[in-house]
Amino acid sequence: MAPNTVRESHGISAPVRESHGISAPARETPPPRDDAGGKRRRCILSRRECAIHGLVRFVVGPTNRIIPDLAERLPGRGLWLSASRSAVEQARTNGNFARAARAAVIVDTGLAEQVGDLLAARSLNFLGLALRSGGIAIGHEQVRADLKAGRAAILVQASDGAPPARQRMRALANGLPAVELFTRAELSQALGRADTVHAVLHASRLSSMFLRECGRLAGFRASETANETADRVGNE
Repeated sequence: MAPNTVRESHGISAPVRESHGISAPARETPPPRDDAGGKRRRCILSRRECAIHGLVRFVVGPTNRIIPDLAERLPGRGLWLSASRSAVEQARTNGNFARAARAAVIVDTGLAEQVGDLLAARSLNFLGLALRSGGIAIGHEQVRADLKAGRAAILVQASDGAPPARQRMRALANGLPAVELFTRAELSQALGRADTVHAVLHASRLSSMFLRECGRLAGFRASETANETADRVGNE
């Protein structure tokens, strides 16, 4: 897979700050709390309370298999984990899922890959929905015009686009969230336009949901820049 990155800004251009840590012995967990920053849940690996926008929810399925619940709607007790490939791998190999569930569970070896694929699909789906609602501008000239006019909320660029052109566009974005997690092929398929390298989203609920999913996805797309991006997206 081509290098993936999310650049500076706050959202993406923000990591879901990975909560790496040594798993603690199973114990009674106090009820999660909510605060002004939104809902918070305890990561089963680090045992720290984190804002849910930087976590992935899992549940135990009917066959005792661990299932990712990215939409956070499946029934059952949620097992929350920091949104990163390394966190999922550590929890899988160290038995954190079983301890948190207090039961024998089946954890697929490809769970981290599965979560990454699902997060990518969700992110690109929100991008497509934003397009259908008229909330996206595509193409070098239109993107430049929207950035200069202050109409853009999020800059999206293909990770395999020419580095100088991407750097110039990031400079023009002047601190806006800049997502560079997807290849030209992925963006082109999601937006129905061949060879898509540059796009901007206008402020909307869909753009906010896209940014949240990209923040979680950054922890699963291995690259130094993606990790930096994740860090800026705001996980604690």
